[in-house]
Amino acid sequence: MSNLNEVINNLSSDDVKVRKETVESLVGTSDEEAIEPLIKATTDENAQVRFKAAEILGSMGDVAVDKLIEEFKNAEGKDKRFLAFALKETEDKKVIPYFVESTEDDDFGVRKVAVRALGELQAEDEIDSIAKCLEDEDWGVRLAAIQALGDLASVDAIKLIKDARKTETDKDFKKSCNKAIKKAEKRQKAKESGETIVKVIPISTIKEMEKTNLQKAIKEYERYVEAKQPKDAPYKRLCVLYRKENDYDNEVRVIETAIEVFADNDKKREYFEKRLAKLK
Repeated sequence: MSNLNEVINNLSSDDVKVRKETVESLVGTSDEEAIEPLIKATTDENAQVRFKAAEILGSMGDVAVDKLIEEFKNAEGKDKRFLAFALKETEDKKVIPYFVESTEDDDFGVRKVAVRALGELQAEDEIDSIAKCLEDEDWGVRLAAIQALGDLASVDAIKLIKDARKTETDKDFKKSCNKAIKKAEKRQKAKESGETIVKVIPISTIKEMEKTNLQKAIKEYERYVEAKQPKDAPYKRLCVLYRKENDYDNEVRVIETAIEVFADNDKKREYFEKRLAKLK
């Protein structure tokens, strides 16, 4: 604890280099003692410190979400933007009402994060709040609303995107509408065929992420497992990472899922069967 207290004190250092190094050292923490200092760091004068603090808080999920909500309700302007980003990253459905309210925030940056979050959180019941953002004075907020509707991928959401495309003159905006429609229609087909819809990012990106934010990297690999994607790399990386953490239960869970996914691929299945045999 004394070591953590020392780290927390360094977040208030006058030296920006020290603050940057300190916030980096907190990546992957789940210690509640770090939450309030990290929340304070989201108002740091240095943008890198603010963003990294918000990213860490988001990765903490359930542990930090209630304190983040309390702080978010009382924050204003730019200070609220980074808290909004942190709340979005928690992926907790309980934040939805606060994002609905924030679609009418005075700060365009907060409105943009709020409407984007409603799409990512699949807040289908809040489609009206998302639709209102299509009339926002800020181009970025309108674009975020289009992206959010693409995430929802419902019939009504696609219709709203198409209507917005008709009335918009900006070519880049129209291109974004086309992209969102294409994504939404693909998701619709997947839903109809019973597929699990999970947002994944490239494996190469996650491997790089391992160097800077291991906790988030694990979370991103787990999305591949959740969707039972037929790529063996995420399963293999998770096995390695969970072994390093001495997390036997999660390693076994990932291996057993991989054996199920690669049931018809002897070579890939055998790799995981051998790994499981060594664990037992």
